[in-house]
Amino acid sequence: MVIKKLLGHKILLALLIVYIITITWASLAKFIVPLSINMQGGDKIGHFVAYFIFTLVLFSFLFFSERRNENFRQSLIRSSIICFFYGGLMELLQMLLTNYRSPEWNDMLANTSGIIFAAIILKLFENKLIVFNKEKKPVT
Repeated sequence: MVIKKLLGHKILLALLIVYIITITWASLAKFIVPLSINMQGGDKIGHFVAYFIFTLVLFSFLFFSERRNENFRQSLIRSSIICFFYGGLMELLQMLLTNYRSPEWNDMLANTSGIIFAAIILKLFENKLIVFNKEKKPVT
């Protein structure tokens, strides 16, 4: 049982680390082959989806990890705030560290929209997530 708990925590942590590395790379890397989405505002959809997923992954780590003792509300608020500030940090680093990327307020708006949408979806499934989390944790 202890191994199963550690494995669950480690998988969630590994997923979170991989996602943070991916979103950081996507935010700051210079792409040799420009990514082109043939749709007006397509990059904003990318921002929306990236931060929607980021919020879900971070929430999952905070809420479902046995090593953390957070309730649903704490996990939701903390994951939303962290994702918001991380998005802001990526925009700031684009301005400070690169000359091939530029920060945009519309990117922050798309990031924030993804975060809010993820929070709404999570809130809609709050009761089911709480029940699932209680079933998963051993009674002590």
